[in-house]
Amino acid sequence: MMDPEQLRVRGPALQAEISISSALANALQRAGRPLPPPHIGVALIDTGASITAVEQNVLNQLGLSPTGVAPVATPGGVVQQPLYACNISFPGTPIPTVPFSVVIGSQLAALGFSALLGRDILRSFQIVYNGVEGIWTLAF
Repeated sequence: MMDPEQLRVRGPALQAEISISSALANALQRAGRPLPPPHIGVALIDTGASITAVEQNVLNQLGLSPTGVAPVATPGGVVQQPLYACNISFPGTPIPTVPFSVVIGSQLAALGFSALLGRDILRSFQIVYNGVEGIWTLAF
């Protein structure tokens, strides 16, 4: 049996690698420019988020430019957030790299996460959250 309290406090989270989109990587390579190293962090499964969000500082470190802005409903009200394209992979799992044409740049570092995985990607998975035993599973 796992620790139910640990799951309650931390939530269902897994290691994630956030990198530039394949299109941007190809363009940089054609231009003879170096690729920024991917960011390794923790992603929280967030069924309350309709769109995946990535820590703004991670997106800045990758050298990404916003592709647009969108209104985002938060507990504090609706705010305009920048949108980006990136790839997210999950080291140590059989889940293939996921290309995101849209993620929201957000302030997540204070929460201890690099990304929140929203329903845009979760619709491709089956999630089982067993709070009694303190375990969760993700299948695709």
